[in-house]
Amino acid sequence: MSRNNPTPASQHAGPISKSTAMDLALAYRDMEMAETLLAQILETMDRKQVPDIRDAFGRQVGGLQLGVPNGASGHRLFDVPWPLARPILEAYIASKRAAIAALSEKARAEIGLETIQ
Repeated sequence: MSRNNPTPASQHAGPISKSTAMDLALAYRDMEMAETLLAQILETMDRKQVPDIRDAFGRQVGGLQLGVPNGASGHRLFDVPWPLARPILEAYIASKRAAIAALSEKARAEIGLETIQ
């Protein structure tokens, strides 16, 4: 359509809410960080090496830590085997991709565009 005759979608377009924009940005950041970590772990494991991960005191850590933070009553597992990192990170990345898809549809609805079927 011409500039003087905007499309129906652009006539009703509004801004995306701050919370939706923030949620999208954080989901993308988390997914990208997890993808980078997964690539580093897979590269190291392909070379049959143990990743050189160190604790806050510079000591090499033999396994991963998996935890649930909850103030003083948080729970952590120590020395989680490296092979478990791959399925955990892959599942995490998949969950972030699903969140991004849902948030993208929410953003489309907020600006007044039809959702894609």
